Amino acid sequence: MHLPTPPTRKKSLFMSLALSLAGFLLILFCLNLYQYLRVKSDVASSMLQEINSNELGGLRSFFSAIEEKLTIVRDWGKNGVLDSRDTISLNKKFFPFINKQKRISGVLLADNSGWEYFLLHKDDHWLTRITQPEGRGAMAVYTTWKQPEKSLAGHEKSTRYDPRKRPWFHHTRDGKIFWTSLYSFKETGKKGITASVSWDRPAKKNSFYVFGIDISLEQIQQLMHHDQGNNRGIIFLVNAAENSILPANEAVGKEGAIETDKLLAALVNTWKEAGRPVLETIRFSSGSHQWLGSLQPLVQGRSIFWIGVAAPEKELLTNLHNTLFRIDLTDFLVATAGGVLLLFMIWKNGGFGQGEQMEIDPVVRLHGLINQGEGAAVEFKSTVRTNLKSGKRGKEIEFAWLKSVVAFMNSKGGTLLIGVDDSGRIIGLDADGFANHDRCLLHIKNLINQHIGAEFSGFVTISLLSSEEKDVLMIDVVRAGRPVFLKIGKNEEFYIRSGPSSVKLSPSQMISYVLQNTPARNRA
Repeated sequence: MHLPTPPTRKKSLFMSLALSLAGFLLILFCLNLYQYLRVKSDVASSMLQEINSNELGGLRSFFSAIEEKLTIVRDWGKNGVLDSRDTISLNKKFFPFINKQKRISGVLLADNSGWEYFLLHKDDHWLTRITQPEGRGAMAVYTTWKQPEKSLAGHEKSTRYDPRKRPWFHHTRDGKIFWTSLYSFKETGKKGITASVSWDRPAKKNSFYVFGIDISLEQIQQLMHHDQGNNRGIIFLVNAAENSILPANEAVGKEGAIETDKLLAALVNTWKEAGRPVLETIRFSSGSHQWLGSLQPLVQGRSIFWIGVAAPEKELLTNLHNTLFRIDLTDFLVATAGGVLLLFMIWKNGGFGQGEQMEIDPVVRLHGLINQGEGAAVEFKSTVRTNLKSGKRGKEIEFAWLKSVVAFMNSKGGTLLIGVDDSGRIIGLDADGFANHDRCLLHIKNLINQHIGAEFSGFVTISLLSSEEKDVLMIDVVRAGRPVFLKIGKNEEFYIRSGPSSVKLSPSQMISYVLQNTPARNRA
């Protein structure tokens, strides 16, 4: 009997080669797809936050200038420079104070008796309104002026207006700036906000002044319009308390105009549901399109007004798509050729090698760093936010480890371990009292974004490990390659690593250090 010829060994190996190659290419395709989606997300987020930061600069500068003016007037008042009963004297101070300030609608000065001085600059003249309480009402004296001491006309009228009942009339003992929510101005009827400051009246007990600056919503909108260039994103302002949204521009895509109000309402609702995150990318849908958005407080320390940006994901990534496709295709062809060569070697040698290195276990690495001890590239901190001596939370504890992160970025990088005391003993994070791991990681991320900058988050990798039934934060930091500062209030501080310590440099020392550690080609 003639039996069928069995497949040859060569044919069997060829089939194995083909199946192995097909599996290799499938895995490679999945890895490349994952890498593409991850890079796409990171790039879209970076572009969006760059748009937000660029637009925010002008707005923050304007609001900082307003706060500076308020501080100047408060100092005048404390020093007895302001005479509330001398209108001409007030004119001489406040006419030049707001002259040619197109963004300021008016200024107000009032005391807790109900007296008020209000100044408004119109086209070619000035208008003052002096309100004096009388019985159950008040008398308002209106005067138009050509110059501070030269009046043109005036009239009086009875009114029930009381400055003490206005949203801006707010007295704080610490002299902090107060920002109102959105409301309607008395004289013009326009909607806007007012920033105010107060101080105790010199030599008069239980008496105080409040000074305010009006800024109309229309003027804020014009400021957001300024210098948008070719930006396709929508810049907008949100009054989170009143759900009011003010876009600076209409959204326009490839299909034409988009309903901006509905689109931004969808973004703000998604943002609120997420817990109002600061500078985090929020993805949402509008119609059949995917959009990205991001928000942050307009004034640091207050969240009445938020500045935001929204942009279609496709348009943010138009140029990136083609670039990534070319890179992925090249990688795919090179990997295919390498795969064929690798499988040929496997076929020749008859099996798979056993020489692959395994990735170091994070907990093993943690104990290795602890055994290594603190040095130029390793530092231990006991807690994230709690002072173990007092048992209370303190910003000084947070700034202590943030200084180390900045120092690592400005030096050669390093690893910060939080939950490990100075002796190298793992004590965990229980003292910080976080509800869960996600809250802890979110707190760390927010502090880095707020005090170092979201643009540097790519240089930091945060891991939460468990060892000996205790949690430890491992923060790996790489060198940033450009100066990084720690923002504390209005100050910026520069740190480097010197042995096991983070050292603060003076401005002159910083310049010298940066010049010495920057390659000549980057300084040219």
